[in-house]
Amino acid sequence: MSKVLSFNVHADPEPQGSARAFVVGGGRAVVTSDNPHLKRYRRAVALAATLALPAAWAPLAGPVIVYVKFTIKRPASVSTKKRATPTVRPDLDKLLRAALDGLTGIAYVDDAQVIALTTLKVYGDEGVTEITVTEGLP
Repeated sequence: MSKVLSFNVHADPEPQGSARAFVVGGGRAVVTSDNPHLKRYRRAVALAATLALPAAWAPLAGPVIVYVKFTIKRPASVSTKKRATPTVRPDLDKLLRAALDGLTGIAYVDDAQVIALTTLKVYGDEGVTEITVTEGLP
């Protein structure tokens, strides 16, 4: 029987963005994200995952399958009657990178173990990320 971890993150999804590097006094290089909300979102993902862990869960070490649904808070300019889909920023792949990185060391050892993904980006009344991690092969 495969292990499954399923939970929701009640926070606005944030994209991974691009890394920026700069040099500080003494010639030491510092790398940071261009999204100031990224760390907060990753912490929210990690906390929600940790709170949902079944008893005796250890980070999965083998292949994993991940389902992620990002619900982006619908802007006022988008009608609720229209059922529009968000074909604008943030990019789905950047949202996914942030969520998967937030699960590293909790749901699985490393996000390189992800062998299959199902991902969706939709509008809703609030920002939520639904995540399911399943152990094994498809």
